[in-house]
Amino acid sequence: MSRRKADAERTREAILDAAETTFLVQGVSRTTLAHIAQEAGVTRGAIYWHFEDKAAVFDALLERVRLPLDGIVDDAVQRLGTTPVECLRDIAQRSLAGICHDLPLQRAATIVLHRCEKLEDKHPRICMITQLPKHAEAHVEALFEQAQADGNLRADLTPASARRQFHGFLIGVCFDWLQDPQQYSLADEYDGIVETLMRGLLVENTP
Repeated sequence: MSRRKADAERTREAILDAAETTFLVQGVSRTTLAHIAQEAGVTRGAIYWHFEDKAAVFDALLERVRLPLDGIVDDAVQRLGTTPVECLRDIAQRSLAGICHDLPLQRAATIVLHRCEKLEDKHPRICMITQLPKHAEAHVEALFEQAQADGNLRADLTPASARRQFHGFLIGVCFDWLQDPQQYSLADEYDGIVETLMRGLLVENTP
């Protein structure tokens, strides 16, 4: 990589770091490119060299910390084989562990869940944090279909409703915890949280 290219990449990353900081402090709507430029120690022209506008900065910030849900789901299925309940438990545990231990992801999720005002809450990139990708969604629903076939899914749930509740519960935990990560240790509690989730979806005495 040439020195000029390396310098440009460092500037781009500095802009994204500054955007993350200002979005966390001020919220997305109240942050301007001037605020980001001041935090990064660059001119607004430098930002426009790399990004078309604030929305493009926001896109790039989320892209670099995307939670690899497709990979988590695929890996659980491959490692745990045909045991759908264990696959689902593993997916939930690793998703919460990601929010808990991956600090850049934690900050991005905080911005999406707590710093995006209503004007901006339908931004298409927000789904990268708050929604399951279609591939992962299909796999999770298929796991609930297998659990149903094994007699382990609650009789009043369909695989689709179980998948929605599974996802909604995890997002709710993240939303609550990220309001104040000092309120309790998610690292110490996410195993128990996941067991509560699984018991709510499965018939009693499911291993």
